[in-house]
This record gives sequence, structure tokens and C-alpha cells, in this order.
Amino acid sequence: MQTKWLWLGVVALVLSSFALAQQPERPRRQGQPGFGGRMMGANLSAMLLMREDVQKELNLSQTQKAKLEQMREEMMQAMQELRNLPPEQRRERMQELRQKYDPASVLTDAQRKRMRELELQWQGPFALNNPEIAKQVGLTEEQQAKIRGIIQETFQSMRGQFQPGQPPGQPGERMQEFQKAREQAERKILEVLTPAQREKWQQLLGKPFEFQGGRGLMPGFGGPRGGVGGRVRGGTGFGG
Repeated sequence: MQTKWLWLGVVALVLSSFALAQQPERPRRQGQPGFGGRMMGANLSAMLLMREDVQKELNLSQTQKAKLEQMREEMMQAMQELRNLPPEQRRERMQELRQKYDPASVLTDAQRKRMRELELQWQGPFALNNPEIAKQVGLTEEQQAKIRGIIQETFQSMRGQFQPGQPPGQPGERMQEFQKAREQAERKILEVLTPAQREKWQQLLGKPFEFQGGRGLMPGFGGPRGGVGGRVRGGTGFGG
């Protein structure tokens, strides 16, 4: 079962990165992050903060854990009211809820900094497709285009695994295929960077952290949360 959720997490990472690669450039208000910014970051923070190994790394207090659980429950309850809203109103209300129940607001400045490092480590080099991260590393437009191409190529190869009529295969074999594709893509992405840019990327990652169960195990898919004894629930309640 754990293997099943692990390879689903790998697919989710590539799909989210591919979606970011396909996003057209839109004018943004001053200080407003685009796709992959606050909205996507809040979801990832919420999912990772439900992991016991991450909570331990951040040294969360019992009060903080209780607040996160309360926010999750309130968020889930609020989301129930969105079902009958028109799509546009639902999106606007969802954004309001994400801001109101931003899990990062529970953390201290030091914890938020470490949380950001853990998010980048979880995503790996795929995070370089985020325009904000690309800017911090100093990627050129040409380099960003190459990275988008690598992600799109990876997505196309992995998408074939889910075509109708394809034999399901064994979970272990499928997991190996996804991990191989992910590792190849990550190597290609890092090869796009100059030595100086790779050094900046490493600085953003901070102290290496080993996610129990592997960083491909994505919370929010109803599977075990990180294989560390977390509860088994579908979703995080933070829009995940």
C-alpha cells in the first residue's frame, strides 16, 4: 500500500510542475505571487506539516500542533459550503480560505525559513520551474525554457502509464519506473544550471533532511502520511 501512494506522489509532483510549465504569463499586482507561489506553497506547507517527521524537525510545540489541527478542521468545514457556489465565486472563496487558514501563520520566523527549505527539498529540482525560485537562483529565460521542456518531456513519458487499456503492472515495477524518470529529469534540470547557480540552489535547500518514507510520498491522496505513523485521511483540509 505504501508503495502505491509513493508512486502516486511522484506523478503528482510531475503533474503540478507540468501545470506550472503550461501557465501563461499573466500580469500580477505588486506583491502578488503567481502559480507556484502562495497558493501552491500553502498547500504544500499544509501537507508537509501533517507529517510527524516534519513536525519533529521544526520542533513544533503542542500548542502549534493543536492550532494546525483546528485550522485543518475549520478549513474542511468551510470547504463543504463551497459546493453549491458558481465556479468563479468558488475560486475567490477558496483563495480567501487559503489566506485565512494559512498554516505558515502558526510558525515562527525560524520555523517558516526551515519549512521553506523542506518544501524545496521535497520538490527537488522541479521547484526550479517556479518563477520565484528561478529568479533567486538567477536562471535566464533560455534556461527556464529548457527546464519547462524537460518537465513536459517527463510528463509525456509518464502520462503514457495511465492511458486507457494499459496493463496496470505491479506497484513495485511502476514505482521503479517513476523514480527512474524523476531522477533522470532532476539530473537533466541540474545540468541546465551553471556551477554558481547550483551553489545558490544548494543554499536555498539548507541542511539536508531525509523524509521518512521518501519525499515522493505525497500527503493528501488518502494514503499514509509519510510512513511515520501519521493518520490515514483523505486530503489535508487546506485545499490539498
